[in-house]
Amino acid sequence: MIKKIVFGMTMLFAFGAVSGVFAQSASLSGKRWSLTEMNGNAISSSGAFIEFTDAAKRVSGNASCNRFFGGATVTDRTMRFSGMGSTRMFCSGLMEAEQEFLDAMKSVTRYRVRGSVLTLYAGRKAVLKFEGMTNDDAPEPQKFGLGDRKWLLDTIGQNEKVAATYGAFINFDPEEKTAGGNTGCNVFGGNYTAEGGKFSFMNTIATLRACIEDDRNDLERKMLEALESADRIEIFEDRLTLYSGSRVVLVFRGSDK
Repeated sequence: MIKKIVFGMTMLFAFGAVSGVFAQSASLSGKRWSLTEMNGNAISSSGAFIEFTDAAKRVSGNASCNRFFGGATVTDRTMRFSGMGSTRMFCSGLMEAEQEFLDAMKSVTRYRVRGSVLTLYAGRKAVLKFEGMTNDDAPEPQKFGLGDRKWLLDTIGQNEKVAATYGAFINFDPEEKTAGGNTGCNVFGGNYTAEGGKFSFMNTIATLRACIEDDRNDLERKMLEALESADRIEIFEDRLTLYSGSRVVLVFRGSDK
């Protein structure tokens, strides 16, 4: 009888420990965790957050400029991230803090959830702290379609910032499958296809004004070449990114038409 009781208590303890593991990982999922502290420094309004999915086996979010994604291995109190990847947009004034955030993510070895606060540790050091809210309560990022916005050219490639004074932009007409705008020098237009993330722009025509007073001709050449080389499109919140393979070729920000 004593052996049976001891065995039963052992099984109950083991089941409780396993249940604790499941409860910990379950408390991570279904929430958006917004960054509030990094390496001991308070953070406000950075836009950085993480989310856990697939029973906390996957992680994704925003590092303040770029979206990131990867795998998560979570046990009772330990946590490690692997296979991390991110988009490659350039955001002036944010890149240093974003790199610090991503480096901190790579260093994480354990975690703690207390109430609505998630703390990630590298060894004994708290490197990231988040405030959680359910996905139902978290504000939904505003979603736009191609034809909803006037897309102002922001960046060529990953880091060549385009001055707003150039006025380069593109508009899309989803019904006619046409697009056109201004390169900062000439008016241009053409046909496009965009389906399932795939993109192509073709049959480009443009006026022939010569803009020799500054570098607008060079900007125009780079913009049109990049547009014609693009084979993939992504819209996240109010930002449109065109890729050629895995390489960012153009980034636009949305504006009212």
